[in-house]
Amino acid sequence: MTAPVSVAQVVRAFALTGILSVGGGRAAFFYEALVTRRRWMRVDEFLQDFTLAQLLPGATFSNLSITLGHRLAGVAGALGGLAAVIVPGGVVLVLLAALYIARGLTPDVATLMRGMSAAVVGLVAVTTLAVGATLKLMVPDVPWAAAFVLGAIVSPPDAVAATAILSRLNMPRQVVFRPQAEG
Repeated sequence: MTAPVSVAQVVRAFALTGILSVGGGRAAFFYEALVTRRRWMRVDEFLQDFTLAQLLPGATFSNLSITLGHRLAGVAGALGGLAAVIVPGGVVLVLLAALYIARGLTPDVATLMRGMSAAVVGLVAVTTLAVGATLKLMVPDVPWAAAFVLGAIVSPPDAVAATAILSRLNMPRQVVFRPQAEG
């Protein structure tokens, strides 16, 4: 089970993630901060919250900060975690927008943007490999994973539809026992 964590600890950890992380790399920062470094939660707990955050409408990083914050410190942790992630990102966004308006898309700014894009791809790849190494996929899970990856390449809605169909086809059938009437 998840270790008890104070709201202040959640806010500090999430604020650091909000300041240092970029784009899709936030999940990687959360994973490293909460599972690997602080050991506040197990891999399966993180994956459960990450899955939920991706399925909910809205931005995944804000959903993830809410689900993780709630798991760690209740409703106050969810609200504090959300604020701690959004506020630093909002400040960075305003600063980058001011830089873009002042300088435009100069070669220096374009190079910086390409570098940040590469960093995000690297962070997501490293986290995917680290989390994937801890999972023990059973044979029935492989078609689901393959369908999701293939669907995600084509389109995310297709990934959700394909895994939903496969999960329905692979569900164990319930056996209903009915006592026979005597006599």
